[in-house]
Amino acid sequence: MMEKDYHLAELNNQSDALDAIRKLEQQLTKTYGSEVALIAYAADADNEKDKA
Repeated sequence: MMEKDYHLAELNNQSDALDAIRKLEQQLTKTYGSEVALIAYAADADNEKDKA
């Protein structure tokens, strides 16, 4: 199994994705009882060919 490399996902122009992340953060914070922050990562482009 090949190990994948990731970088922070650039979601600045992805309002739907940001809204979904914020909503899930709120739900997890309520469930967990402490503030939860989610971080989005994306696979490096070089790793995309490994999926094929």
